[in-house]
Amino acid sequence: MNLKTRLFPAVRTAAIALAGLIATATAAQAGAIANPISQLSATYYSVPNGIADFGNDPIKAIPNDVKSTLGPDGLPVNNANYQNVNGAGELQWWQSQYETGTGTVTLPINNPSNYFPPNGTGLNDSTHFLTAIFRGTFTIASAEKLSFTMAADDDAYLFIDNKLVADIGGIQALSPLNYSSAMLGAGMHTLTLFYADRHTVQAGLTLALNTQGVTITAVPEPGSLALLGTGLLGIGLVARRRRRRG
Repeated sequence: MNLKTRLFPAVRTAAIALAGLIATATAAQAGAIANPISQLSATYYSVPNGIADFGNDPIKAIPNDVKSTLGPDGLPVNNANYQNVNGAGELQWWQSQYETGTGTVTLPINNPSNYFPPNGTGLNDSTHFLTAIFRGTFTIASAEKLSFTMAADDDAYLFIDNKLVADIGGIQALSPLNYSSAMLGAGMHTLTLFYADRHTVQAGLTLALNTQGVTITAVPEPGSLALLGTGLLGIGLVARRRRRRG
């Protein structure tokens, strides 16, 4: 009896899922080589109206409202008078209890208005506010600075390698500005963008990478990684049983 017929149904399902995941990744990689497109993974949240820092506060831009490096949980650290923070001072605008979905977005991000929950597809923000975290990685062959054009209604914080590049803080209308990173060394880097709509008058986010020759790749979603791990574990268990029986 060969290995294929001896697989248990659950393990066989995991193996098939793993094969599909690998095939998808291979196809995506081939497509990226043929036609480079920058993408970011996205995790979306819906924050109820009435939570601290969310509501009808006066419109006011707040420059330098977060610190220059991310906190211990990988979140922006309060440098203003925000209330919804943890013990380390990190903003709690992106809590798992408010998560509504995940996905992938292609740069440039162009949602200048009506960017409402759930997942940016809703009709208004009268009862809930959209927040989101976008993540990606990129590799550069030699040292250079990256240039972006970004705007947000209301808050957006762009970090590269956990260091602040752009701070659009406070409640405000969309107003695109150009931002540049510090000089980045050759090799792989991480990019993280935090967004929060906190006021019941419109919402929007735009982001464009202006630097040529750099492709940002979406960070794999946790669900995909879990599926990959399950498939590998199942195959490993089958191989172990086969060795014991042999």
